Amino acid sequence: MKKFNFPLTPKKIASKLDCTTNFTKKVKLNNVTELHEANEHSVCFFENPKFMDALRETKAGLIFVSKDFDKSLKPNANLLLIDKPYIHFVMLVRTWLNLDNPKMKKSRIDNSAKIASSAFLGKNIVLGSNCVIGENVNIGDDTIIESNCVIQDDVRIGKNCHIFPNTTIYEDCVLKNNIIIHAGCVIGADGFGYIFHNGIHNKIPQVGNVIIEDDVEIGANSAIDRATLGSTIIGKGTKIDNLVQVGHNCKIDENSILCAQTGLAGSTEIGKTVYLAGQVGVAGHLKIDDGAMIGAQSGVTNDVPKDAKLFGSPAIEAGLQKRIMVSEKYLPEVVKEYRKRQKAKDKK
Repeated sequence: MKKFNFPLTPKKIASKLDCTTNFTKKVKLNNVTELHEANEHSVCFFENPKFMDALRETKAGLIFVSKDFDKSLKPNANLLLIDKPYIHFVMLVRTWLNLDNPKMKKSRIDNSAKIASSAFLGKNIVLGSNCVIGENVNIGDDTIIESNCVIQDDVRIGKNCHIFPNTTIYEDCVLKNNIIIHAGCVIGADGFGYIFHNGIHNKIPQVGNVIIEDDVEIGANSAIDRATLGSTIIGKGTKIDNLVQVGHNCKIDENSILCAQTGLAGSTEIGKTVYLAGQVGVAGHLKIDDGAMIGAQSGVTNDVPKDAKLFGSPAIEAGLQKRIMVSEKYLPEVVKEYRKRQKAKDKK
C-alpha cells in the first residue's frame, strides 16, 4: 500500500468533491490500497461487482462507491458516494501525492550537479545528484530533474515537469509544460538514417530535434529520436508506455496512447486519440488517422483510416481477423478431409 506523511480525514476529502456521504466513524487516513489489503486508515474504491467479497471483508477507513450503491452492504463503513468512483479516487491520489511530495516543497540543487554558466533555472527547481545541465539550457519553474540526468546544450524544458533518474535529453530538444519522463529515457538521439553508397552505409546527419507538447508522459526506457530535418513531435496529452521506440520525424497528435514495446518507423503520422496496443509495429511513412485502434502485436503496413479497428500481422479489420483466428483451429480437419477426397479422386 502507498502510505502518505500528510494525513487526511473523510470530511476533508468530501469537502472538495460533489458527493454525498455516509460517515459512521472518525478516522485519520494515511494510505491508499486495494480492498483486501486495507486497514482502518486506508482509502479504497469499489465499482466492479466481482470484488463484492473483498468489499464485505475490507477494513477500509473510507470507500469511494457509486451514487446508487446499496449502503446496507456496508452499513458500518465510511462511504463516499459519487459518480465514477475510480476516476475520483485516482484524482485524490494524484492530489495527495502533490501534497505529500517533499521535493515539491522547496528548491534543492545537489552539490554534485554540474550547471553551465549560461543555463537558466526557474524558481523552485530540484536537481538531483550528478545531473549535468548544458550551455543555454532553460528550465521552467517547479521542475524536478532527478539523479544522473544529462540535459545537453540548448534544451528548453517548461514548468512543472518531472524527469526521473538516468534520462538523457540531447541538444536542441524542446519539452513544454507538465511533462513526466520516467527513468532511462533517451530524448533526441539520432534517427536511424543511412545511405548505402560506395559499398558502405553512410550516416545521414540528423540535425532536427524533438518537440514534446504539454501534459505528455513517457514511460521508462523509451526512446524518441530526433528528426533528420525539422522536428519529431509528440502531441499534447499523449501517453507513451515503457520500452517504446519513436523514429525520426514521427508526428503524434493529441491524446494518443502507445503501449509497451510499440515501435514507429521514421516519418509515421499518428492522429488524435489513436490507441496502439503492446508490441505494435508500424512501417515508415504511414498515416494512422484519428480514433484508430490497433490490437496487440499487430504489424501495420498500410495507411489506417479514421476510427478503424485493426488487428493482426499484417493488420486487417479486427472482426475479420478474429474470425480467421477462430477458423484456423479447424484447418487440420479441413486439410485431412481435403487429402482424403484427393486420394479418392486419384483412384478414379
